[in-house]
Order: sequence, then structure tokens, then C-alpha cells
Amino acid sequence: MSKKIYRCIGIMTGNSLDAVDVVLTEFNDSHIKDICGLSLSIPTSLSNRFRQLKFLLSQNNCDINGYYTKEKDNFISLHNDYINLVAQTVNLMLKENNISKDSIDAIGFHGQTCGHCPPSIVQSKDPSQIYTLQIGSGQMLADLTGIPVIYDFRSDDIMNLGEGAPLAPIHNQHIAQDLISKKIFPVAFCNGGNTGNIAVISRNKITGKDIVMGWDVGPFNHFIDMLMRNELHLPCDLNGETGKKGKINFRLLRKLFENAVLTNIRENFITMPPPKSSDPAWYIFIPELMDKSIAFEDRLRTVEFFSAYIMVYNLSFIPEDIESPKYFLFFGGGWKNPIVLNDFKNLLNGDAEVLPEHQEIFDKLFTPEAIVRWSDDYGYNGKYMEARIFADMAKCFLTKEPFSFPETTGCTKPTIGGIMTKPNGKDTRLWSRAAPGWAEKK
Repeated sequence: MSKKIYRCIGIMTGNSLDAVDVVLTEFNDSHIKDICGLSLSIPTSLSNRFRQLKFLLSQNNCDINGYYTKEKDNFISLHNDYINLVAQTVNLMLKENNISKDSIDAIGFHGQTCGHCPPSIVQSKDPSQIYTLQIGSGQMLADLTGIPVIYDFRSDDIMNLGEGAPLAPIHNQHIAQDLISKKIFPVAFCNGGNTGNIAVISRNKITGKDIVMGWDVGPFNHFIDMLMRNELHLPCDLNGETGKKGKINFRLLRKLFENAVLTNIRENFITMPPPKSSDPAWYIFIPELMDKSIAFEDRLRTVEFFSAYIMVYNLSFIPEDIESPKYFLFFGGGWKNPIVLNDFKNLLNGDAEVLPEHQEIFDKLFTPEAIVRWSDDYGYNGKYMEARIFADMAKCFLTKEPFSFPETTGCTKPTIGGIMTKPNGKDTRLWSRAAPGWAEKK
């Protein structure tokens, strides 16, 4: 009996709020192939409304129930505009590629993250202190597309006392099955989004056991984009055109490293060992970033270096008994900035100055033989890498395969993520089950 071939759509709208990314992916046993994809820009007005919502929630312990009670009309308006745009993107992709909705098994929908407070941030596994909040009705999306929707992927992991993130490692492990056949191994997948994260697919030097690890490293595009928006009123440093005019300020670099990413008990997230996950709500726009006595170009150049710096620094958390990555596959818009990409390569090659207190760490990470390539070079479109994760999660939900494990998120047991709703169903949820207060409802 032949195994079923699954076709699932994955959807992602990241913290940068720049676009809705949609991809249709076919899963044939271990073979993963993208059929088509589409991105639609998120209107600035909608992005700004989401940023305002996130700011208000950050000021009130992410109390979504309280906000909804007071501002129901505003919330519903924002929510419906968002879901309509997501559905429009899905429907347009299928129409442009002449694909029947009946051929699709499910949509995997992440939703828009508006708050994330995992165990690594609160330094506790107390269920009353941890939560994750994604906005988005799976039911409304199913009704507008006519396709079953699997969504709310992070809640199950949080409820099993995991980090709820990153979810990329298992998808990267699935991709690595193909890469290993091409002798591309061991490999690190490096995502450069608003937040940066790493997934390492390797093996134990002693036992030969296959290993998958993954964790968030902290801000990547976040400070770069904030500086550009705040002072030049531009969305990003396109092609590094502004940053390349500046110089790295190592005093500012040290301040960023020590103070820009802290847990709620003021511990440095960057130096914490995994499992760990982060969220822009925990990134601190330190006063030195607004210090006009430092040229804007120098401040920008420094945060660009900082993005690559903490990505490489976090490789130090790979245990010594695990084979270090030889291949580094890049995806995410942040790597399109050539300054950040070159900084990463130079740090790996030992060709960049580092803070004296980190010299020994970076010396151990010296990897002159590293092969640094875009994931696209190996047949995996980096533009849709994050969206594809949720196509994969939808497929794994249907086949009852766990997508997070104690070694990837710190959860107490292997966990299948998500819930499913079908067109014309009765699912009334507008946000994730593991939103603040979830433990009190159990």
C-alpha cells in the first residue's frame, strides 16, 4: 500500500509585519517540495495597528481578555482585516497557479504573535507565569478559503512547559534528511528575521546518535529596523547602504550585549544556554542607541554587527561531544543585508575584532572551512522557509507526529502542536489557548 502524499499550505506573518507569506508544499514521505508560493505586503496602516496593540498589551501583562472587553470593536476590526488579507493571499495563490482547493489537505496557520513569555524569560516552569499569544481565527480563515485549518501551534508546547519556540528545528531536521543524502552535514540553519534563531542538525561524536537542537539567539533585524524607522523613516537598511557608511562602536556593542536582551529578572538572555526562546517585548532599546553624540551611521553599523555577533556567539552552546556544523544555511530577510552576512562570515573566519572578554569563546568557534550558503542553493526557498514550517506542522498534525521535543523546546514530552477547524465549523477562538491565564482555566 503506497503512502499518502500530503499537500499543505503554510502561512506566516512575522514580527516585522511586512508581508503575508504563503506556500503550498507537497510531502511525499521524506521528500519535501514546494509547489508554489505568494507574498502580499501588509498595508502600513494594518502593521501600525498591530504594533499599537502589542505596545498596549506589553503595558498590561499581555492581558488580552481585558483588552478585548474594553476594546472589542477595535480588536475585531483589526483581527478581521488581518484574516481577510491572509485569506486573500491563499485564494490568490491557488487561483494564479490553477490549483483546486480540493487537492489541499490543510492549511497550517501560525497567526500574529502579540506576546510570548516562555520559561527561559521568567526562569520558571510555573504554568501561571508562562504564556504565548497569537492572534487569528482558524475558523474565519477556513470559512474564507474553504479549506480545513490547523492553527495555534505553540500552545500545546507551552502547556507541556516548553518554550513554545523555536518550531523550526524539526522542520529543518526533515529537510536535512534530503541534505544528508547530498553529503551536506552537519548543518546549522540560521534564520535572520526580526528574531534570529539557530537549528543544528548533527551527531554525537561518541555514540553516533543523530542530534537536533534549536533555540532563539535574540534580536536580529529588530534594532536595525527600529533605528531606520525612528530616525530615517524607512523600513530597513536596504542592502546595507546606510550602515556601510558607519564604524563599529565597541563601547555600544558591549552595552547592547550586556543590557539589550534581559529576562524579567534581569539575566542576560544572550548568555543563557538553550532551550530558550525570545520575543521583541523583551528587547530593550537602550538609551545609548538614541545617543546623538554617536553618529547615526555608527549606531546602525554597530547593531548590524551585533546581529551577526550574537548569532555566532550562540554557536558556543553546542556541546563539545556534538560535531560542530560545517555547513551554514541562511534564510530570512535579515541576511539580505550584505554587511550582516559578511560580519557573520568574518566572525567565523576569525577576521573580525571581538570584545576582549569574548576572545576565547570566538577563538574556539573559529571555522575557516565553513561553507556559508543560502538555503535556496540547496533547493529550499528561504523566502518561504518560515511559512513552510507550518505546512510541515499541519502535515504532522494529520499524521500524528510530534513537532517539539524536550531537546528542542524543553517540553516535558514529545508534543503534537495545533488544533483543527473545518469550513462552517463552530470554533469561536480568536487567539491562542495558552494566552495569559490559561493555567487558571485548566
